[in-house]
Amino acid sequence: MNPIRNVLLSAPMALLAACGGSSVGSNTPQAFHDAAPSYAALSMDQAGATDTSSPAALEIAPAALTASPAATAPSGLLLSGSGCHPHLFLRTREVVDRVNRHVYKVLRHVEAIIARNPTATTGSSEVWDHVNADGVEVRFTVTVLDVAKYGWMLELKAPAATTWDTVLSGDIDRTGATGPHQGKGSLDIDFAKLHQAYPAERADQGTLHVDFDTQAASRLLSVKAVGVAWDVRDDGLGMDAATLAALEAPRSGSYVYFREPGVGGSLKIQDQMVFACPANPTLALADVKLASRWYRTTAGDVHGRSDTVMTGGQLAAPVAKVVGVTCHDGSAETSLEAESFWLMKAEQADGTTVSGESSAHLGADPASVCDAAFGAVPTLTDATSDFAWDPSLKFDDQVPFPFPNMK
Repeated sequence: MNPIRNVLLSAPMALLAACGGSSVGSNTPQAFHDAAPSYAALSMDQAGATDTSSPAALEIAPAALTASPAATAPSGLLLSGSGCHPHLFLRTREVVDRVNRHVYKVLRHVEAIIARNPTATTGSSEVWDHVNADGVEVRFTVTVLDVAKYGWMLELKAPAATTWDTVLSGDIDRTGATGPHQGKGSLDIDFAKLHQAYPAERADQGTLHVDFDTQAASRLLSVKAVGVAWDVRDDGLGMDAATLAALEAPRSGSYVYFREPGVGGSLKIQDQMVFACPANPTLALADVKLASRWYRTTAGDVHGRSDTVMTGGQLAAPVAKVVGVTCHDGSAETSLEAESFWLMKAEQADGTTVSGESSAHLGADPASVCDAAFGAVPTLTDATSDFAWDPSLKFDDQVPFPFPNMK
């Protein structure tokens, strides 16, 4: 996460904290503030996600996801004749950054307006209404729905418009909450409506549905994206038109994120991504399932592993899927972890290896560097130790993928 953004996002939070403690189940001004959605509470605070190396750029430049050719590797094991590295740990960072940025596109309007005084207050609701410097009118309403339960609605109106567009709606049940913005609920974001108010907005279609359960000791987010034209971040790499079109074409995906600070966490991903290996000159989108999990050891460092299976995209017979794994470690939860052992192989439908390579095979990190707590590590010889993708595993069910020491 960009440090500058952290400062910007903390400002309205600090203002709210100065107003006093949390008040659950009431219609006081503080209770309405505490019940409002917050980016800090509704983003994936994945360990080590400090945005110092711009992991989002990895999706933009798929060529960056390949290692340099390994001349020492037998050619029969190479994918498309060049060294390939799945970089799954960085893939998860790209997804976290991308989804977080799109949630922030809308929640920034909420956080900006509730830093002001409400313009209307009744016994059951508070309304904030303000015309921004750009001429867009913003209206945000928090309504008491039941004991400790509140509803939200964010509306925008372009300068020349005569009607409002509902960009965000949702609700939160704050039963048992011990701090601001804690609770369980859901929210919906409509990017087409956001585009109505801001025509320059590149994320101009699609929706996000977020189910959340944010408490003092844990954070669970289940995000479903439907037909989102993701605003891909360039970071100065200079994308050509074909790459931009491939990555900003409407895509759908599902993500389940869970973290217990000081313990560990996991992220389930079902998405469409561009992979450079095997060769992908047309930048075809592949279907991806990815499970990443990490935990804090008794020594205080963080061990993690990410597994994936890729289908479709540029794959052609006899290759039916590509299997990948990356192990990663960090000195602490807040540090950016380093990738160690990795493996990437193409398989037939029955699991027979077609081609592949790994860090161990290339004389670098051996499979033994992977923490045994995550189970067996795939091999290049056969599918015996491949990650077991349970057919019943879902990616939009609000059920986190288990990780060591999970409570």
